[in-house]
Amino acid sequence: MEPSAQVRASAAQQPDRLPPQIAQSRASECLPGLLGYGARMLIYPLVDERLVLRVPRRTEEQLINRSGSTGKTVLAAGHQLSTITERELRDLERAHSYIGAFLPDTTPFPDLDLQGEFRYYSLQKRVRIQQDLRVCVDSMPSQESRLSLERFVRDVRDMVSSLQLIPDLAGKGNLVLDEHGMVRLIDINNFRRMVTDEELESAIPEGIDLDDYALGRKDIRRLLPRDFLDDLGNPIGDLSFAALQTLEIRGLGRDADAVENDPFYKPLQCERRRLALALLRSDLA
Repeated sequence: MEPSAQVRASAAQQPDRLPPQIAQSRASECLPGLLGYGARMLIYPLVDERLVLRVPRRTEEQLINRSGSTGKTVLAAGHQLSTITERELRDLERAHSYIGAFLPDTTPFPDLDLQGEFRYYSLQKRVRIQQDLRVCVDSMPSQESRLSLERFVRDVRDMVSSLQLIPDLAGKGNLVLDEHGMVRLIDINNFRRMVTDEELESAIPEGIDLDDYALGRKDIRRLLPRDFLDDLGNPIGDLSFAALQTLEIRGLGRDADAVENDPFYKPLQCERRRLALALLRSDLA
């Protein structure tokens, strides 16, 4: 649907009222009302109702201060790209060959915000949400939705097996059914590498005294392998792996015993993994 001339004119007058993190190149077509948000991104509607603008909460300078720079420069002024953003862009490209059918059309682009700070934005096709699959307690509402979820689970399993990479399925609104009942993965900024049992067993060996960690006197995060936690300190890979198993059992109605004993899900039975997650929960309590 083409926006009316009145709406376009109204949007063109918005920049002074827009939040400062909005991209300069999109300010004239961005609407000020927040459409959605997550730990990393703010979602704003555009005059073109078919698209949304994904706005990172943190600037590239803030990300560089946390994780370092790639040394690559972007834009004419030579702004540096953070290692976090580079990983996100690389992982999105790798994941697309496996689960691209479930990703809304997304175009990442660098720009300065309204305060002149460098951020890496995305334009994304807007998804009208029918159902959030974060907490999946029932089977799919239609045969078409079931087939879509079956294909999604199959393709994610292939991606985990081939790349050891899993999307963030743990966040609210990350995995949904769209208005047509098809599965869509909206969050494209937090693919995680699955840490192996061997890495965890090496990091938390048998016999280690964990009392200080359990009591919060020591930080269990210092022991954990790289990639077990995301840059916000959450075990997204493991939480997403458990969510995938739940989708098979509840969303697809597969036999719980068969799925839980599937060798693919063997990592969920690893004692060191369970211990690490329990200590993290204790630390957050």
